[in-house]
Amino acid sequence: MPDSEKKQEKPTDEAPEESADVEIAENGAEGVPPVEEETPAEAEVETTAEIPEPDAETEPEPAAESDASETDEPTVFDDEQTDQAVDEIASKESDEAMAAEDATTEEEVLPMSHKRHFWRKKWLRTLLVLLVLGGLTALGVVPKTRYAIMNAATVRSSFSITVVDSTTQLPLRGVHVTVAGHTTQTDVDGKAKLTGLKLGKASLEIEQVGFGQIKRTITIGWGSNPLGTLALQATGVQYVIEVHDYLSEQPIEGVEASDGQSSALSGKDGKITLVLSNTAVAKNAISLTKAGYRTETISLGDDPNAPTKAMMVLARKAVFAVKQNGGYTVYKSDIDGRNREVLLTGTGAETNNVSLVVSPDGTRAAWVSTRDNKRDSSGTLLSSLVLLNVDTGDQLTIAQSSQIQLIDWAGSRLVFQSVSSASDSGNRYAITSYNYADNSRLQLAAANSFSAVTSARGQIYYAVSLDTSNPSQQLGLFKIAADGSGKQRVFDTELSTVLRPSYNTLNLQTADGSWYVYDLTTSSKTKVDTPGSLANRQFIDNNDRSASLWVNQGALTSHDIAGGKDTVVKTQAGIAYPFQWLSNSSAIYRLSIGGETADYAISTVGGTAHKVADVAPTYGFAQAQ
Repeated sequence: MPDSEKKQEKPTDEAPEESADVEIAENGAEGVPPVEEETPAEAEVETTAEIPEPDAETEPEPAAESDASETDEPTVFDDEQTDQAVDEIASKESDEAMAAEDATTEEEVLPMSHKRHFWRKKWLRTLLVLLVLGGLTALGVVPKTRYAIMNAATVRSSFSITVVDSTTQLPLRGVHVTVAGHTTQTDVDGKAKLTGLKLGKASLEIEQVGFGQIKRTITIGWGSNPLGTLALQATGVQYVIEVHDYLSEQPIEGVEASDGQSSALSGKDGKITLVLSNTAVAKNAISLTKAGYRTETISLGDDPNAPTKAMMVLARKAVFAVKQNGGYTVYKSDIDGRNREVLLTGTGAETNNVSLVVSPDGTRAAWVSTRDNKRDSSGTLLSSLVLLNVDTGDQLTIAQSSQIQLIDWAGSRLVFQSVSSASDSGNRYAITSYNYADNSRLQLAAANSFSAVTSARGQIYYAVSLDTSNPSQQLGLFKIAADGSGKQRVFDTELSTVLRPSYNTLNLQTADGSWYVYDLTTSSKTKVDTPGSLANRQFIDNNDRSASLWVNQGALTSHDIAGGKDTVVKTQAGIAYPFQWLSNSSAIYRLSIGGETADYAISTVGGTAHKVADVAPTYGFAQAQ
C-alpha cells in the first residue's frame, strides 16, 4: 500500500484500543445490576446501492467555477434518491463495522437507542458516508470501528445513573460520579447525568465519603445510556437519626441530614442512616433540612448504635399582637416560640377594637387599629388597615375609614368592608378586594347599607338593605368571587338576618320575619319554620380548601369539606377565635380563660398542642351584621 494511503488509516479522533479483558475494581458494591452485552449485528445479504447517473440527454453543461462558500453541500447529494442511497450505504457499512467490533468485545456495553436519529442532518450524513467510503477504498480491508467513525463525525452521547445506600436503598446525594474524566454529583434523588461524551470505552468512578469506591470500564453506546441503580456499601460509621414532626409527632419522610460532606435522607419511618468517615466527625454539627420546615442543627451521640431523636418545626411563622407600653405591638415567631421579632411597633393610640388575620400562604398579615390617631372632618376616629409583609417586615396602609371589618382571604386577595362616617352621603358601605400581588384593588359592592356580609365556600355574600333615598336599589342576597367574577343575585327579597349554622347552609330571615334555608352547594332555598337554634358559626378554610376549622361548645373541630365529616381536634374550655392555618393539617387556635389569652399550635391529625405565646385579645374575620 502506498505511503500516502497509509497516512489516511488513522482517524484524527480514534477510539481507544479495545481489550477483551475489562478491568473492574469494585470495593464493596452491592445490588449492581448486570449490564447486558450488546449483541453483534446479524449477517446481512450484501447489497449495493448505486448513486443514479444523470440522464445523458438532459445532462447540463459543466458549471463555471465558483467560490466554495456559495453552497454548503456538494450538489451530488442534493436529491431525494441520492439521500436514500447515502442512507443505505452508510447504514450497511455502519452495521458491518458494529458487528465486527462487537464480535471482539466482551466488556459491559450500555444500551443504545434510536440508532439513526442523527441522520436528519444532511451535512452529517454526507460527512459520515465520505468517511466510510473513503476509508474503505483507501484501506481495502476491514472498516474502522463504529465508535471511531461516530466520534470523528462529532457524534456524542450521554450517561445517567442512580446511586443509593445498599443498607437503606434510599438515594444518596452529593456522590461524585466521573465518566471519561467528566465529573458531576448526584442530586437529592441520587441521580446523576453527564452529556457530551465520546462513544467507546470509558472509565467509570463513583466516590462518596464513608462508602466503598467503585471503578470499572464501561462502553458508552449510542443514545442515553441509563446504567440504572447502583448501590454503595457503607465502609464508615453508620449513625441513625429519627425525625418527627413537632406538632403531630409523626415521622417525616425526605428529611436530609448532612455534615457538609456526607448526606442521607429519611424514609417513611423517619429514620436516617448517615454514614460518616469516623466517630470524630460525628462531633461536628449535623444539619436537618426539608422544604416547609425550619433547618435544625443537632449533635450525634457517642454511641453510633443509639438512635439520635430530633423534632422538625414548621417554618411557617405565627403572627400575634401583644399589648405593652400602652400600645399593641405585632410580633412574629416560630411556633415553638423561638426567633421572635417585632413586625409593627404599637403607637399607644390603639383602642381595644383591633383585628389581625394572616394570609393563606403565611406571607402577609392584615392589621386593623386606630394606631395613626387620625380623624375625619366630623371628628370620627379612623381605623387604619395596614398590610404587613411577614418575611421582610415591610408595611403598607391600604385603607382608612371610620370602621373596617376583615371578611376573608382568597389567595393574594384580602376582602374587607369599610364604612364611612354618618356625615357622608351616598354609598357609605363598600366591599373591597385588595390584591397584594400587584397592589390593585377592586370594589365588589357598594350601598348605603348592608344588613349582612360574610364569606362562605370561597364566595362573598352580602345582603343589601332598603334605602329610601335610592328606590331603584336592588334588594336581596348577592354573591360574588373575590376577583369580581360570577356576581349573582341569589335571593330577591330584603333580608334582615343572615346566619351560617353549618358549612353548607345559610339561614335567611326576610324583613317580614319569614325564614329560609339556602343551600350553598345547590343554590336552592327552602322556606322553613323559625330555626330552633340561631347559631352563627364561623368556618375558616385552609389553603387548599380541603378542611375548615370551627368551634362548637369548647371543641375545636375540623370539617372535611369533600367528605362532609366533622372531627374533634381539641376539647378545652376557652377555645375561641381567631384561627390561623399553618399548613393544610396544622393550625393555631386562641385560648381565652381565667384571665389568660394565649395562642396554641396544634396538628389536626394528632399529637400535642404547644403554646406559642401569651397574646392580646384581637378579632379576626367578621361576619358583619
